[in-house]
Amino acid sequence: MNISIIGRLTGPKGDIAYQILFRIAPQFPLVKFRVIGGPVSPRFKKLSTKNIVFYGFIDDVASVIKGSDLVIGAGRVAVEALQLNTPILAIGEKQYVGILNKSNITQAQVSNFGDCALDEFHDFNQISHDLKKFIEHNDKQDDLSAIVKQYSPESILPKINQVYSHALADVVFTGHKEVAVLIYHRVVDVAPTNSKFNVYITKKKLDWQLGNLKKRGFDFVTFKDLAIGVKIKKPIILTFDDGYEDNYFNLLPLLKKHQAKAVIYCLGDRSIKSNIWDEKLGEIHANLMSDIQIKACHDSGLVEIASHGLKHQHLDKLNKKEARQEFKLSKLNLEQLIGDNVISIAYPYGAYGKREENMAYEAGYNFAIGTVNGPLHISDNYYAIRRIQIFPSSGKINFWKKTSGFYLRLCKLKSKDF
Repeated sequence: MNISIIGRLTGPKGDIAYQILFRIAPQFPLVKFRVIGGPVSPRFKKLSTKNIVFYGFIDDVASVIKGSDLVIGAGRVAVEALQLNTPILAIGEKQYVGILNKSNITQAQVSNFGDCALDEFHDFNQISHDLKKFIEHNDKQDDLSAIVKQYSPESILPKINQVYSHALADVVFTGHKEVAVLIYHRVVDVAPTNSKFNVYITKKKLDWQLGNLKKRGFDFVTFKDLAIGVKIKKPIILTFDDGYEDNYFNLLPLLKKHQAKAVIYCLGDRSIKSNIWDEKLGEIHANLMSDIQIKACHDSGLVEIASHGLKHQHLDKLNKKEARQEFKLSKLNLEQLIGDNVISIAYPYGAYGKREENMAYEAGYNFAIGTVNGPLHISDNYYAIRRIQIFPSSGKINFWKKTSGFYLRLCKLKSKDF
C-alpha cells in the first residue's frame, strides 16, 4: 500500500508531516509512505527508511496521486485528489478533518480541507487510529463526484469573475453616496391613451432626458462596463425592462444620437413575442424585439443585453427547480443569441428574496436588479440593486431630483416610496 504525504515540509505543515512520519509511520512497516515536497531538511533525512521515502519537489504530482492508495494533504492537494478519485486524509495547518467521506466533506470544504479554521490541537492518536482502520480494511472512498463538479473550471471561473467584477465595481462607486439606476420600459412615438400600467416614456421626453444627463456631466455606464473596470467619474445606469420592439426603433437611435449606453432586459424564452403577462391584466398589446433586433442592439456597442428570466414570472413563487431554470436557461439562451456573456438579470416584477439572490449568484450572474427594493448603496449587495422608476408624467424638476444623487436618501428620510 502506498500513502503519499504531499505539501511543503516547512512551517506548521512541515511539523505535521514530521509527526506523522516520526510517530505513526513506524507502526505500519509494510506500508510505503511517499513524501512529496520539501525542502528535505536534516531532521527529515534522519527519518528515511525502507517505508519512508522522500522524493522532494516533482513536476508530475498527478501521477503520484493516481498511484496512491491514500493521499495526506490539504487545500489544492485535496482538491486534486478528489478529482482523481483518490482517498484523502485531510489535515492542514489549522484542522484535522479525517478521511473524507459524505459526512465530513462539508466541514472539509469550509476549512479548505484543514488549512483555514481556528487553531486546533492535532490528535495524532486519532490520526493513527484512522490510518490503521483505513489500512486494515482497505477502505474505498465514498462517491464524492457531486463535490468534484464544484471544483471544475466551469464552476470556478464564473465565481472568480464575479469576485473581480465586484471589486472593480467597488472602485467605481467609491466616493459616491448614491448612484441612480433608472428603470424604463417602452419608448413610444406618441403616448398611448389606453395604457393601464403606463410603462412607457415618449421618444421626445427621453431625448430631452438623455441630453440633460449629458449636459450635467453624467457617464452612461452598463453593468458590463462595471465588470471590466471602466473608469468613470459620474456614473448613471439606464435600464429598460422586457425588451420591447420600440427599444430597437426608438431607444437605439437616441443612444446613438447622444452616445449614451443602456441595459435592456430581455426574456430568454424566445417564443414569447409580446407582453402577454400584462395583456391578460388589461394592458395594451406591445411587441417584443426579435432575435435580429436584439443582436443589432448588442452589436451597436451601446446596449448590454441582459436577462429578465425566461417567461416573465414571479420567481419567488416558483419551486426551486423552476426558478433555477429561469435563471440558467434565460442566461444560456440569450448568450447563444448574442454570442456574448450575459452578466446581469432583472427580477421580473422586482420579486425576489435571499433564495433568488443566491440563485442569481450560482447561475453565474455578476449583478441582479430589483425595482424599488434593495439597499441604498449599490455596492452593499450586487444581487439586490435598487432602481428608480421614471414615469411618463415625470417632469423636468422631478427628473432632476431622481438623478440628483440624493433622491433615495431623501425619500428614506421622508419615509416615501422610491
